[in-house]
Amino acid sequence: MKNWCGTACCIAGWTNVLIPDDKNARQDEHDLFAAERKLGLTRTQALELFSPALTIPYSDVTPQQAADVLLHLADTGSVDWGELKNPLGPPGLKAEGHPTFPRGKRRSARR
Repeated sequence: MKNWCGTACCIAGWTNVLIPDDKNARQDEHDLFAAERKLGLTRTQALELFSPALTIPYSDVTPQQAADVLLHLADTGSVDWGELKNPLGPPGLKAEGHPTFPRGKRRSARR
């Protein structure tokens, strides 16, 4: 992965490892967006799946818990982290264990 999140159950990372790039791949596409495209997810599904607001750090999610979320997504089309979901959302944009989606190249401020 070009953009490593460092978790044992990195869903986006494993998606990109197990599903190779195809003719739809974009050069310099962020790994999270590539995984969203490869899995055929909506942006909302991808954000809930790859950047969940959890009651525990994302790095503490077990592979079994991640697999359960993926099975639920396959069965219902919705992402449900169950009791791990933090109803208040992440404490901040850079909260530990909560990766964020960059939105394209940063624009430099004009003077």
